[in-house]
Amino acid sequence: MTHQLTFASVYDYGTEAIIVPAELRFADKTVRVDAYVDTGATFCVFKRELGTALDLDVETGTPLLLSTVTGSFNAYGHTLTLTTFGYSFDVMVYFAAHESFKRNVLGRRGWLDHVRLALVDYQGKLYLSRHNE
Repeated sequence: MTHQLTFASVYDYGTEAIIVPAELRFADKTVRVDAYVDTGATFCVFKRELGTALDLDVETGTPLLLSTVTGSFNAYGHTLTLTTFGYSFDVMVYFAAHESFKRNVLGRRGWLDHVRLALVDYQGKLYLSRHNE
């Protein structure tokens, strides 16, 4: 049995990590970032400095202890607008408590749960649509 899906966008991420352009917006502030697509990450997590650039008081967000294969770290959740490939979502994302966290990650809650995604890694291509398109 075969199945067919259609997608509105295709992005050529190359042959290394799956990194895509994203935008975070809160009130009248916007920051553009490159973020790793991480299907194993539960949440979207960003560098602390991005929260500061959006004029957020990072520690006033919803606290969360996140665990990874290398250890645990604290983060704080804030609701803002996340945009990738022209699709915008008002979602909770987390900002790392410490400056030592240096990655921006698009995870399952806040991004993957809003899109339909296909990866053809040997071609370095990411296909994307809203989940309901």
